[in-house]
Amino acid sequence: MAVAEDVEVISISHLLTPSKFKMACFPHFIGSAAAFLGMSELLLPTVEVLAFQYPHWDGSPAPSHIARTEALVAGCFEALADHTDRPLALFGHRSGAYLAYRVAQRLERETGRVPCTLFVSSQSAPQPCRTVPAEPPLSCDVVALMSGSDPRISPADMGGWALCTGGRFDLEVFPGARGFLDSDRRQVVNLIHDQLISLPGMPD
Repeated sequence: MAVAEDVEVISISHLLTPSKFKMACFPHFIGSAAAFLGMSELLLPTVEVLAFQYPHWDGSPAPSHIARTEALVAGCFEALADHTDRPLALFGHRSGAYLAYRVAQRLERETGRVPCTLFVSSQSAPQPCRTVPAEPPLSCDVVALMSGSDPRISPADMGGWALCTGGRFDLEVFPGARGFLDSDRRQVVNLIHDQLISLPGMPD
């Protein structure tokens, strides 16, 4: 088991109106929690955003990269222990999508808590999902998001996430450039809202 890295969780909530959902957001490894600030303003008050800020990373290659990834997974998993009072979704962008996936695995297998939805953005599915036999699939729904003009990734790459879950899978392709989380921010937020409030048993 990897030694957990210290991660900072920035909670963005409404002062007067308690949220119905929480969503843990995992930026790209070399990204920042600030990437989710604009989106969080539009998600309030329905969704409280928990944005992870990782410790500084110098971009070291594998195997130190692999070890650090597992340490970040452990740190994020432990940090969410205090945020299970409401339905919890996970959102990972680029390499953060893999972290979100691994944290979802640990939540389901070690605590029995199934995330509402795993949102994965601009990142192909991890190799274990694409091999046979695959790892046991997640129980939660998975929604994959991508830009239609991103040369690094194709709809087929994103479609591999369907093998990571025994729940529902959806792929949403946005017309904007690689920065669609900013250029198509309102459409992304509408998608998240619609997904969460339409889940069976979720608060209206």
